[in-house]
Amino acid sequence: MARQAATRLSPRRIDALKPTDKPYRVTDAASTPGGLLLEVRPTGGKSWISRVSIAGGYEENDAGEFIKRCARRVDITLGQWPLIDIEKAHALHRENASLAAMGKNPRAEKLSKRLSPLLGELMKRWLDHLERNKSLTIRTLDAHRRRCRLHLSSLNAIPVDQLTKSTIAPVLTRIATKTPSQARASLITLRAALAWACHQGWIDSNPADGMKADAYGAGASKPRDIVLSLDELREIWQAVAASRMAPWTSAAIQLLILTGARRDEVAGMWIEELDLDNNAWHLPAARAKTSTARTIYLCSMAVAIIRERIKARTAGPVLLGRTGEGVHSDSLTTAITRLRHGKLKALGQRKPFTVHDLRRSAATAWGEHLDARPELIDRMLGHARRNPIEAAYQHQTYERQQRSTIKAWGALVLDHVANQPGDNVTPMRRKAGREVAL
Repeated sequence: MARQAATRLSPRRIDALKPTDKPYRVTDAASTPGGLLLEVRPTGGKSWISRVSIAGGYEENDAGEFIKRCARRVDITLGQWPLIDIEKAHALHRENASLAAMGKNPRAEKLSKRLSPLLGELMKRWLDHLERNKSLTIRTLDAHRRRCRLHLSSLNAIPVDQLTKSTIAPVLTRIATKTPSQARASLITLRAALAWACHQGWIDSNPADGMKADAYGAGASKPRDIVLSLDELREIWQAVAASRMAPWTSAAIQLLILTGARRDEVAGMWIEELDLDNNAWHLPAARAKTSTARTIYLCSMAVAIIRERIKARTAGPVLLGRTGEGVHSDSLTTAITRLRHGKLKALGQRKPFTVHDLRRSAATAWGEHLDARPELIDRMLGHARRNPIEAAYQHQTYERQQRSTIKAWGALVLDHVANQPGDNVTPMRRKAGREVAL
């Protein structure tokens, strides 16, 4: 390719360069070090070219042997004029020359930087991957997205391969000053995303590995241990019945007590999931916290409440709200909070109960009053098995025991929670494989 004499390029001189029938290059005499060229094409387009010599030396191959590396010259396109101005072209050329002097190929370094995404882009790709492969429940995915948006967004503009413990630590410390539990959760999200980046080849090691949330003030949240007695559950049931809350909300709270199901499971119940003739609710894997489908058995009172809500409908949400959509799980939390600070203020001060405490109280009552065994209670609650051997080999459903226990629980709720118990009525207990009143 033809080259013209070196000249100190300026915007006026560049504009004065006219195209010919063949491309040619002009050396910018002002660049330090030398080697910055401007290529003029027959179409009239002009592009910057950085010509550098990669230093020779010795490098270690995959076998651990040192081999000689010969010096070589490379031309690297920097971009078009005037999108890349003279000052920018000089800076890029100096960067290339510096890399070449260390024996590095600027073109390869540039490609590596382009392949490594920013953290914000990584988070998006990772969450899209999890959603596409249904690796997590919708609730867990939403929690990861919320942490990325609210707590980790200050790291979004940093390339993944430039993330270090020193850049992550101040962010975790800042989160911990406001919400310590979220700092711990954010570290879990970040560590999982960066582990995926390792698998994609964008980074060689996970900078979040070895980071302990406690070191940044992210204390673990105290496990809740509030359990409501039958009398206290009756206070809640009666307060719900006497309140002015929407009927679909009160029905949801009653179903929480009767089934021991999770808040999101009850709020998102669909008619298509139900087999009311067989007192069964088939929860799909997509809505289960453990991503495992399971059957929740229903007592006759729960079936009656559900039938009252769906009436003649054959599809859609069971707890249909005023807007024609299902009840939002957060509205159940709000309703319980209002009860705790309103009609049930005395109980709330003594035991600051939450929605999840209804589930814990039901599970405790199954063991306390119905003598249900721990493994049966875990199955009724839909807990994941922690023992991998049991998870692999034991797939019994305990259907008969679940149905028997939930039937007895329905009778107990009817006698001691939904109504005032008589003087001669005491909680049900299991005796010789059947429930009897003592």
